[in-house]
Amino acid sequence: MCAKMFKPIKKVRVSETAAKQLEELIKNKTFAEGEPLPSERQLMKELQVGRGSIREALRILEIKGFIETQPGIGAFVKSYEGDIFSPLSTWLTDNYEALRHFFEVRSLLEPSTARMASERISAEDFEELLKTHEEFKKTVAEGDLPRAIMLDADFHRLIGKATGNKVLASIMDALYKSMIEGWKAPLKIPGQPNKSLKEHEEILAAIKNRDGELAAQLMTSHLSEALKTLGDAGLNK
Repeated sequence: MCAKMFKPIKKVRVSETAAKQLEELIKNKTFAEGEPLPSERQLMKELQVGRGSIREALRILEIKGFIETQPGIGAFVKSYEGDIFSPLSTWLTDNYEALRHFFEVRSLLEPSTARMASERISAEDFEELLKTHEEFKKTVAEGDLPRAIMLDADFHRLIGKATGNKVLASIMDALYKSMIEGWKAPLKIPGQPNKSLKEHEEILAAIKNRDGELAAQLMTSHLSEALKTLGDAGLNK
């Protein structure tokens, strides 16, 4: 009887607490649209948390659509409302060509990246990739969409890192920063987070077994399925 009265207390990450506080300040218009947020150093001092937590908090806010970051300049308020739960169809109608181009680049790059990672990945890099995958699985189960989007991107970026090729890793990092909506759009579709999770598991297993050809094939399928899903959601003209 008592068990039904209580809910487990969720452990809250420092970055989530920081993001929530900044989100509230944006919503109550403490920071105006277009106005820059304080620098990372200032936020670290004011919130008394580390740089890693601040950067993750800013990524969460960017994924939610509250801010946009300009490399080398800073983070700026984009919207008082955010857009993480806004209808996807309108955005797809206005941005289908850019999104298609984004997936074309990923489809050219990432299968080869997965193949190379399978051949070169170190035990340390695999553990980091596995940890990120497990976090993604947990986050999908919890229904935490913003964090799931962030971890989905991290999974792909870490595959680039696992190649040991610094140029390739930097390109993967630039891909994330160039179009945050490209990572957001697929996972906003109902059922897609669980589908992506299953596909990530297959890619991870191929990399673990050092089966480069299979990893490349699975990555190709993963990306083409994501684009097809977006097409079914209204991307196709």
